[in-house]
Amino acid sequence: MAYAVFNLRLENTWNNQRNNDAIWLFFKLKTSKGLIKHISIAPTGHQVVNVFSGEDPSLKFNTSADGVGVFIYPSIRYKGNIEVSLKVLLRPESFEGIETRNSSFDVFGIEMVKIPSGSYFVGLPNNLGRNRGVLYNPTENQSLIEVDSDSQEFEISQSGDIYYMSTEGYEGDQKGQIPITFPRGLQSFFIMKYELKEGQYVKFLNNLSESQVRKRIIHKEENYEGFIELDKNKFTSRYPDRPCSFVGWDDAMAYADWAGLRPMTELEYTKAARGPSRPVGIDYPWGLSGKETVQRLPDANGNMIMLNGLEESELSDDNKNHFGASYYWVMDLAGSLWERVITIGHENGRNFKGTHGDGVLTNEGEATNEDWPNGIENSGGIGFRGGGFYGYNREYHDFNPFSPVSFRPYGGWHGSMRTISYGTRFVRTSN
Repeated sequence: MAYAVFNLRLENTWNNQRNNDAIWLFFKLKTSKGLIKHISIAPTGHQVVNVFSGEDPSLKFNTSADGVGVFIYPSIRYKGNIEVSLKVLLRPESFEGIETRNSSFDVFGIEMVKIPSGSYFVGLPNNLGRNRGVLYNPTENQSLIEVDSDSQEFEISQSGDIYYMSTEGYEGDQKGQIPITFPRGLQSFFIMKYELKEGQYVKFLNNLSESQVRKRIIHKEENYEGFIELDKNKFTSRYPDRPCSFVGWDDAMAYADWAGLRPMTELEYTKAARGPSRPVGIDYPWGLSGKETVQRLPDANGNMIMLNGLEESELSDDNKNHFGASYYWVMDLAGSLWERVITIGHENGRNFKGTHGDGVLTNEGEATNEDWPNGIENSGGIGFRGGGFYGYNREYHDFNPFSPVSFRPYGGWHGSMRTISYGTRFVRTSN
C-alpha cells in the first residue's frame, strides 16, 4: 500500500445552498536525477486522520476518474476555516522502478469553486453591446440566447443560431459550428477561485526538469514587472499571492497539463460569472450594472487588496460586489488580469474537446493535449474576457480594469504573448 499523510489548512471555505468551493490536490515525485513523476491517486480509501479546527466539516474526497488528482470539500453546510490531517491513498504502480529513498515527494493544492450543472444565458437584452462583440441570435432577433442543451450544435452565421459583430476581426471569424463536444458549461465543472498566482507558478518551475524549465522561465522577459526571480537555484517570489502576469499561452497550457486541469471556454466563463441569472442590462460578474462599488483592486505591487478593510471571510451574496466576486463567488473574473479563454471565434477554438491534463509534459516542457490551441502567433483558438489592469497611469474605460460579462471586443484575438495585463485560470469538468 502507498499513501501520503499530511496536514491541510484552508481559509474561507464554504458549502452553501448554491455551491461549494474545494481544494484540488495532486502529487509529484522528483528523483535524485531530476526526473519528474506524476503520482496517481487511488479511487477510494482516503480519510481524515485529525480535525484541528473547531467544527468537523465532514470532508468528501472525489478522486478524478483518471486518478490525476482529488477534489476535497465540505459535504455539509459550512463556512469558515479548515485545518485537518489527511491520509490519501496512492496507486503503487506510480512508484515502480523508482528509488523513493533518494527522491523528494510533494503535494500541491489549488483552490477551486464548483459551478453546478444547469442552463444560463449569453448575450445582453435590447441589442446592447453589439459594438463589443456581444453574442446574439440573428434569425429570431433575440438579444439573449439560453444555453440549455448539450446536444445542440450552434451555427455561427447571420442565418444561424449565434452571431456577433466584428469591427476589426478581434471578436472572431463569424462562422463555423459549435459542436456538441465543445464544453459549454451545462455540465458541472470546477474553476480556480483565483487567477494563477506567482507562488503557484514558482512551485511549478521548481518541479520541472532542467530541460523542461528552460521554455517556462518568464522573469527574463523584456519589461517584466513581476516578482519572480531565481535565487540560489530556486525560483521564488516576494509576493506569492500576487496574480501572475507575463504568463504566455504556452506557459499557461504547460501549467494546466502539469496540474491536471484544462483551459476554460468563453461559454464556461459566462456561466461561472453570471450563473443562471437573466440579465436585464449590461452586467458585471457581481450582478450589478456598474463597477463603482468594487473595493478589491491591485496595490502598487499588483497584490489584490480590499480598500475598505473587509476580510474575505465576510463575503456574502449581499456584499459580493465589494469583493468583485461572481454569482458563484469566483474572484476577479472581471478586473485584475485578462482571462484567456478558448474562443468560439476560430476553428482551432471550436475544435476544443475539453480534455484534461494528465500531469505529464514533454521533455521540452510543453503540454501534450492535441485539442488545445497552441501559442504560435496568429494560429487562432484563444480569446480574452473580463478586462485587465494596465496600471493606474492608464485611462479608465470599459475594459480597464473591469469589463462586463458579455463584452468580448477581443473574444477571438490570439494574444499568446507574455505581457503585464494577461493572466490565466483553469477548470476541470466534474466526474
